[in-house]
Amino acid sequence: MAPTNQPLNLHESRMLKECGWVATQHKANDADAFERAVLSLGQFLGTPTTTRNRRLVDRLTPTHADKARPNSLSRMSGTGQQPWHMDMAYRVEPARYLVMGMHECPARTADTELLNASTLVPADLSEEALSEPFLIRTGARSFYATIKAKGAPFVRFDPGCMQGSTARARALMQQLLNRTLAPTHFHQWTPGAVLVIDNWKMFHRRADATGSTNRTLYRVSVMGGTT
Repeated sequence: MAPTNQPLNLHESRMLKECGWVATQHKANDADAFERAVLSLGQFLGTPTTTRNRRLVDRLTPTHADKARPNSLSRMSGTGQQPWHMDMAYRVEPARYLVMGMHECPARTADTELLNASTLVPADLSEEALSEPFLIRTGARSFYATIKAKGAPFVRFDPGCMQGSTARARALMQQLLNRTLAPTHFHQWTPGAVLVIDNWKMFHRRADATGSTNRTLYRVSVMGGTT
């Protein structure tokens, strides 16, 4: 496969477009060089954007609930398994792509699991998903939105920042969280592994990381997109 500091090859680009994700590999001498490579791949895909951490490249480690940021998934799940979600649902237009990489990792660390976003909402809940309002909490720029919107190319879902504004909306969120959905793909991390996700097509979650709290994941959030 192509190294991540070069454009994705045709096969990788096709897989990302058709499957919603692609895995590749990059070996770097140190963490800073690996971070630059992950950012370079993000720049190839579109426009990297700062997140709530005010960084273009986040370094993420499992965080205990009592130390986590408000309105975050870590506040909900701590180091345990996360719920399905998209990243940057707190923006009117969420990031299109996520570039995630792991420079070093233990022999066994928590997987990242992927789910086709179109499978989240069953037919019998589609009406509520289109109509029930949620407050998307993002400080002074908070706004209201529904999980699905006619014509929208993505399903907005992040229980960390989405608060149901009606009893039906809150019930809908709980029903979706209670669904048992088998992952579309399990990504097992190895040193130098990089995973690119189409954030509009695939939800993701971290598996239970109680036993791998030294896990460090590099993440670049990419707006727009060329693939």
